[in-house]
Amino acid sequence: MEHATPLPPDPDQRIRRAARWLIICSAFAFAGLFLAGAAASMLFEPWTLELAKQQFPAVVGLPMAALAALCLVVLLEIQAGNVELKAFGFEFKGAAGPIVMWVICFFAISAAIKMLWK
Repeated sequence: MEHATPLPPDPDQRIRRAARWLIICSAFAFAGLFLAGAAASMLFEPWTLELAKQQFPAVVGLPMAALAALCLVVLLEIQAGNVELKAFGFEFKGAAGPIVMWVICFFAISAAIKMLWK
């Protein structure tokens, strides 16, 4: 009985997969640098601390929501392949699928922040 050897992945697919993982790693690095920069800024500039206290969801929450939405969409693409969306009589394929999915994720996370924030 002969075992079929798996075909090597298409070089284009390997590049896309590597680029997606690079986006995920870069997003986490940016989030860390953003939070470290914000903390340093709050230590040395008192007005930034007051701004962060008064408007934390807008100053920190929304940028992190954008990154979280990006990570969700990229991880979805890594796991399931191309994102295609059909809803309300519209069909989004190609580049429009991930963009619309990002917008939906961003709005959902933003709405959750608004609802849960006092």
